[in-house]
Amino acid sequence: MNLTTQRFTVAVILIFLIALTARLGLTHRFVGLDAPPDANANSDQVDYEVLAFHLVTGQGYAINPGQPTASRTPGTSFTLAPIYAAIGRSFTAGRVWFCVLSALTCVLAVWLGSLGFNRGVGLLAGLGLALYPGHAYNAMHFVSETPFGFWMMLALVATAVAWQRRQDSAAKRYTCDTLAGVCWAMAIYTRPQLMLAVPFAGGLALIACVIRDREPLKHVAVQVVVLSLVLSPWVIRNAVVMGKPTISTITGYGLWGSHNELTFSDPTHRGGWVKASVLIDADHPLTGDEVERNDQATRYGVAAIRAHVQQMPALIAAKLWRLVTPIKDTDNRLVRIAFAAGWIVVAPLFLLGTVVGLKRSATVTWLLALPVLATLASTVIFYGSVRFRDAVAPAFMVLAAAGGQWVWHRLAGQDSGKSTSAKLACQLAPDRPQDVKIGHAA
Repeated sequence: MNLTTQRFTVAVILIFLIALTARLGLTHRFVGLDAPPDANANSDQVDYEVLAFHLVTGQGYAINPGQPTASRTPGTSFTLAPIYAAIGRSFTAGRVWFCVLSALTCVLAVWLGSLGFNRGVGLLAGLGLALYPGHAYNAMHFVSETPFGFWMMLALVATAVAWQRRQDSAAKRYTCDTLAGVCWAMAIYTRPQLMLAVPFAGGLALIACVIRDREPLKHVAVQVVVLSLVLSPWVIRNAVVMGKPTISTITGYGLWGSHNELTFSDPTHRGGWVKASVLIDADHPLTGDEVERNDQATRYGVAAIRAHVQQMPALIAAKLWRLVTPIKDTDNRLVRIAFAAGWIVVAPLFLLGTVVGLKRSATVTWLLALPVLATLASTVIFYGSVRFRDAVAPAFMVLAAAGGQWVWHRLAGQDSGKSTSAKLACQLAPDRPQDVKIGHAA
């Protein structure tokens, strides 16, 4: 089926409207568009929202006025702050803004799927993400997953465009790389676990360099320099204000919360995370300022790992299971069913799409795999959660769409590779220009 530019544009607009309507409707029905953040639904969102409010009212980056903090990285609050600066502290405006960002992320999925594969994959990815319960659910709250998905996908699109312009002038390529670096930095500001994607990206670029294609290494180098420059003010601020050059002062809590006597001995906690308030006792006190408490928690977590080294393989397996399980840990039966149904459909298509993508669009497939690999690494280091999986849903949905198109073509008796053969040859041949455009017909 060929899609004209006009029909494709109409389809993209419809996907945006479907996504936006679904998110606004869910928020109105189950939360309330004018409702303040609910700590019972997710305690993190209370901090993100008040940090944004204090920023725009001149009270600094502080949860409690006069007490600067680095416990939450600023990406989520930075994304919400412009709305508060323009309109004031309006929960309605903030919730609508998060719904819009979530819907725009679906459009970015269309764009990336079209760039990497074809328009059909792009539209399937956008529609799949629009209807995927895990992604729609997060837009109902002031949590980091929504802005993270937006910045991550914008970074992926910019990186893909930079790669496709490898035969253009250096100025054009580096402009895209610069934009990608800024977006990667914003995504890391939102969820710092994404920093674990950097070594994976560097490793893949070095492998490409070994096979005599130095271009990926140049792209990675420029983007890493840019994202480092964007992240450095925050690290410097923390060195001056908090007394330590750090990204966040809760990583120790994450390490200790996932490695303690409960997670090693209690099956109900194994692979998950336990609050510090449950773990604090006479042998494990947390004292001092914010940085000192985080450092103490880190030491407790490391000590627990050393004391239970032989149990670590079983604990890591439990962490990974919590990441991939279709069952969300919630008392809401409808949410459990919806999340399970969505993941049961998407997971096999994602695995199939990864195989298909590696054969036909290896560069973009590896690019999409970076956030997924970073999530796996973060799970092994800390703990597993459905939230972590759904945070990178925009990336794996593109690969799931590629798998879905392959299945559809097989069932219809078509060759799923015909429409993209010329483009894929360009992607897999390092000495030929990348001439893929979003206007390519499916």
